[in-house]
Amino acid sequence: KSQCWRISTGEIPQNVGAMKNLENLKISGHRGLVGTLPPSLFELINLEFLYVNGNSLIGSVSENIRQLTKLIDFRINDNSFNGTIPDAIKLCQELEILDFSHNDLSGTLPSGLFKLSTLQYFYLRANSFTGSISEDIGQLTKLNHLWVDENKFNGTIPNSIGLCQDLEKLHLQESGLHGTLPDGLYDLMNLQDLYLDRNDFSGTISERIGDMTGLLDLRLYENRFSGALPSTLGFCEDLEILLIENTNITGTLPQEVCALTAKNLFSIEYAALRADCYSGDVNVAPFIECDCCDTCCDHVTHECHKIIT
Repeated sequence: KSQCWRISTGEIPQNVGAMKNLENLKISGHRGLVGTLPPSLFELINLEFLYVNGNSLIGSVSENIRQLTKLIDFRINDNSFNGTIPDAIKLCQELEILDFSHNDLSGTLPSGLFKLSTLQYFYLRANSFTGSISEDIGQLTKLNHLWVDENKFNGTIPNSIGLCQDLEKLHLQESGLHGTLPDGLYDLMNLQDLYLDRNDFSGTISERIGDMTGLLDLRLYENRFSGALPSTLGFCEDLEILLIENTNITGTLPQEVCALTAKNLFSIEYAALRADCYSGDVNVAPFIECDCCDTCCDHVTHECHKIIT
């Protein structure tokens, strides 16, 4: 029922589908393993765990994925797969983990993805997906991790993301998204990591940020956010990393946020609190006044300086 292949070069055997009772197939971490997924692979209808990650495989994911209805964990990350995600994946109703990261996949996200109601860990990072993230994302109420960063999406964060109440890690950095942050985002009170950096987000940060009391790591840098950072962020008492440089956030960093620095923000080795609190031009005031930042950046030149204390 389980098979861990010892091959490290060549191709996946064309007769792999002959093992009809196989439940667990792991062929991972062999850069010498090339070729495509053989058609017979999709005849293994009892498969629950399918790992072909970390190889040098190419080709697309077949529509015949529809036959693997018992799949729980499917990982093809770190290969060179191309093409689109087949809508037929919606028939894999037992899926809990889906990792398609670091491939050459493209196209829009099929509606079938959002019918995988048992999905908990969903990774699409570092591909070339386009289009928008559907409001149907709110149907994935068991999501714990959603990593769709480093893609070519457009559009905004769907308000329905707030229905994913179990989310702990939301990685949207460098994904092509824009617009203001939806109110539903602030409903994610269990969220620990929120990475929004290197996009084109705008508008202000709502005072409701203080409702997200589970936040550990908040990255807003390289966007067009404006206004002042709300003092309610101080309610996020476990916050360890706050990066807000290269935005249009202005004003004075709230003392409620500075109060977190002694407890958490300076407890790690690298820069934990970065803001546009430096100006290389004596005639130009910094964008932000900050008495507790450990790194200050110039809003114009993006030059950053570590503050020695």
